Formats: sequence, C-alpha cells, structure tokens
Amino acid sequence: MEVHHHPQLNHEKKPWKEYLLEFLMIFLAVTMGFFAETMRENTTEKAHATELAKSLYREVYADSVNMQYRLKLRAAKEQQINYFRKYVKDSSLVQLSSKFYPAFFWTFAVTSVIQFTPNDGILNQLRNSGSLRYFKSIELQNSISRMNVVILNLRNRNSQEDAFVEGFSRPFMQKYYDFDWEDELTRHGKVTGLQAILENPQFAGERPHQIRNIGDFNKGDAEALATHYMLLTRITKLLFYDPYIQANHHLLQELRREYDLE
Repeated sequence: MEVHHHPQLNHEKKPWKEYLLEFLMIFLAVTMGFFAETMRENTTEKAHATELAKSLYREVYADSVNMQYRLKLRAAKEQQINYFRKYVKDSSLVQLSSKFYPAFFWTFAVTSVIQFTPNDGILNQLRNSGSLRYFKSIELQNSISRMNVVILNLRNRNSQEDAFVEGFSRPFMQKYYDFDWEDELTRHGKVTGLQAILENPQFAGERPHQIRNIGDFNKGDAEALATHYMLLTRITKLLFYDPYIQANHHLLQELRREYDLE
C-alpha cells in the first residue's frame, strides 16, 4: 500500500509583543464600537427628549392660557352670584329687575364651562411609556411630578363641584328657573348660553319673566345656596387652581431653561 506522508509544519512562536499588539487592536476596536453606539444612543435620546419637551411645552402653555380664561369666567360668575344673593335677600321678587335673570343664569346655569380641565396627553405619555427618563434634569422631573399631582387634585375638585351642581343647583333651577328666558337668550338654540350672555350681558327677554313656583321660593334658602356655591368656587381657586398655576409656571420655566424654548 502506498503511504502518504503529510509534511510537518513548523509554527514559529510569535513574539509576545505581537500578541499584545493584536490584543490592543481588538480592544480598541471593541471600545470604539461601544463609544460610537453610546454616542448614537445619546444623540437619539437627546433628540427624542427635545421633541417631547417641545410638545410638553406647547401643551402646558396652552393650558396656562386656558386657565386664565376660566378664571375670568369664574370672576364674572362670582360677581353675578353676589348680585343674586343680595337681590333675593333685599328686593321684591314680584317685579324683577332686568338684571335678575342674567344673574340667575350665571349663578346656577353657568357651571362646567367655568371649570378648568387640563390637557395632559403628553404628561400621560411620559408617565406611562417611561419616556420621562429622557429628561436628565432632576428639577425638570420633579416639576413634572408636581404637575401630575396638582392635576389629579384639580380633577377630584372638579368632580366635587359637579356633585354640588347635580345635587343642589340643578334641582333648584328645575323648580324655580324660567327656562323660556334662556330659550330667548340663546335665540332658540342658535348659540350657546355663555356666548349669548357674553354678547348681551343685560338680556331681559321679550316679555317679563318671573320666578317659577314663587309661592315655595324661600329667600333665606336661595341666599344660602348661592353663598355656598360662591364659597365653593373661591376655595377651588385658592386650594386647587392657584397651586396648578404655580406648578404650570415652574414647569414652563424649567422647560425653557433646559431646552431654550420660547
């Protein structure tokens, strides 16, 4: 049988410096790849954070404008509540002043439209998706957390106001309020009541309007109900709206500082 002999290959040992050089080259390649990936991730996160900050800023700023509008409505409502409660206490309810039904309307019909309801879509996204981690500023994160708390408190307070309206204001209106006056005010449903009363604050109607079920109307009860409602709205502003305004202002400041927003 023919025997095939394999040549013997002699591998010379590399100098240790060559091994060290190969190791260093591999180490540098891995390290540079790691740093490149980290820089790419940081750049992506920074861009994402900037876009989120811009969206959050627009949302919070729009709410700050909306809050000022609701505060103006609440101030107008309080003025009309004061007129209503003083009128039912001191004046004749047979021949009503032309200012009476506008005040009646403001006091008991203008309800949910004076409430501030925040838009917190971006805040919810930050909280639920974990995107809050993109904001590296601890103060900014704290501002967002405070905003979430005051919004929760504010919504709970709105629910309390709604419960008062449904439990007390609505039944009072249904018994004593002349809805024909409001039908005339809104031009039979062509405009909202708020729009109509803002356009024509002293609307009197085409005919004299009276308090329905006047025989059951108790001046003291009506005054107390209106006063209670007025105090309720005042407390809402002091304990819930004012803290929101402060949290809103601070969050806008932090967003401007961190992301140079205007």
